[in-house]
Amino acid sequence: MVHLARIPAPSSRIYHLMAEGMSFKITVTLRASRVEKWIRAIKRAFLNATPIKCVGLDCEFTNPREANQRATVLQLSVATENLVFQICRADEVPQLLKDFLQDNSI
Repeated sequence: MVHLARIPAPSSRIYHLMAEGMSFKITVTLRASRVEKWIRAIKRAFLNATPIKCVGLDCEFTNPREANQRATVLQLSVATENLVFQICRADEVPQLLKDFLQDNSI
């Protein structure tokens, strides 16, 4: 019997999607360091240069019938940049993300 080594799923992936003449970049991750890198990049590329800062946000949760409901996926969007953070499987929730979500200028 041959045992095949299982290759673990990558902790981060970047996808490029073309839809209706637009190009979107989607970063899917469960690494706090990748979330921090994404936040710094979109601040530098988009948010710091504009007086009105707008970020799309969506959050998916575990089954509401379970006792300990918690966030599973956090999605952020700025212009054509998108982040899908698998927060329930993450190594940690970075302080930079917490600060970003509490930023009153956004």
